[in-house]
Amino acid sequence: MTTRDSDEVCNCPRLRPLEAFPAVVSGREVLCLRDPQHFSKDVVYLPMHTAAVLGLFDGQHSLLDIQEAYVRRFGTLIFREDLLEVIRSLDEHLFLDSPRFADHRAAVEEAFRRETVRSTLLAGTGYAAEPEALRRQLDGYFNAEDSPKSTPPSPSAGSITGLVVPHIDFARGGPCYAWGYRELEGAPHVDRWVILGTVHAPIGKAFALTRKDFDTPLGRVETDQQFMDHFLALVGDGYLEDELSHRAEHSVEFQVVFLRHRRPPGSRVWIVPILCGSFDRFVEGRRSPQEDDEMEGFIAALRDTLATVGGRAVIIASADLAHVGPRFGDPRRITPGQLREVADADREMLATVENGDAEAFFRVVARDGDRRRICGLPPIYTMLRVLPQSRGRLLHYGQWPDPQGTVTFASLAMYA
Repeated sequence: MTTRDSDEVCNCPRLRPLEAFPAVVSGREVLCLRDPQHFSKDVVYLPMHTAAVLGLFDGQHSLLDIQEAYVRRFGTLIFREDLLEVIRSLDEHLFLDSPRFADHRAAVEEAFRRETVRSTLLAGTGYAAEPEALRRQLDGYFNAEDSPKSTPPSPSAGSITGLVVPHIDFARGGPCYAWGYRELEGAPHVDRWVILGTVHAPIGKAFALTRKDFDTPLGRVETDQQFMDHFLALVGDGYLEDELSHRAEHSVEFQVVFLRHRRPPGSRVWIVPILCGSFDRFVEGRRSPQEDDEMEGFIAALRDTLATVGGRAVIIASADLAHVGPRFGDPRRITPGQLREVADADREMLATVENGDAEAFFRVVARDGDRRRICGLPPIYTMLRVLPQSRGRLLHYGQWPDPQGTVTFASLAMYA
């Protein structure tokens, strides 16, 4: 970085879009910053009084502006050198929109474009990286508390067409994953798995595709190129423009790890990886996605390709449910009573999924402006639209009840 670049970063710092959430570290309240796009793997902890000025790290406010705001807020001065140290530290961690970050991003993205395989992102952090340790970890979820244990697949599993499973990290949602993947054990041979994942970063189109295979510590999962040839001929190569979103997104990765684990060793696992973009525009406008030409064209093409290519397919909606509490923008911690209310609202919503009613599902989420932040709305809605004749059954419902930020999730199977 040149001296001029460094001066610009320090004089008017601009924070990148980051995940921020409160926590207590060593008895002290701090704000944690983390990069949801995984250009940086670091987590930065800032004292709350320092974090209070981050809203002014927008590229428009000078150091003096930030110092004045700090004085108004706390009645004391933050020294220029202390502020510069915060800025330099954030830049070193790649949390600022700066020349340092631009160079790093360009190198990472170029490396991803050259690869034919999407490498594991969370092996060693989100789950075990060593194959035998990972097998033991995943097997353990089938016998943990709230897991299926010896429960066999249902008699309906032979006609399974779709599955809703979480994409929360395994440590919090592993047993719920197990309920869904236990049901899949009762399915006959599946030629391909269409994985509809939530994308947690903005994308240009409603969906993002990739032709890349996916690596896991247990072996490779292959993208069905014949399927992609037909599908892209219908929807256009424009849906590959956001392929980079697959690099840092975990919602497909978690499913391919489980799929690879539950398939016989050495067998080929064919997938169709699809990331689903935000439905915020539909929720805010109280407008059904069915009224959107792009959505309708994509869903129609997916149905057409499934019918044309043939074979047996199962659609997996990689979808968490509610996100409530201060970590997600609510003003207060979540109480046990509120958790019961969230569970009641979730079960009402899941009943529309069991009925196979995509529009009712959308309406029940949108009627309060998606106050519970159902991040699985796009993949579940898309699955229901692609499987209009299927009906479902809730296998398991779960919550991770952190007062600072509770996430809810479920496993639910759809049958022909």
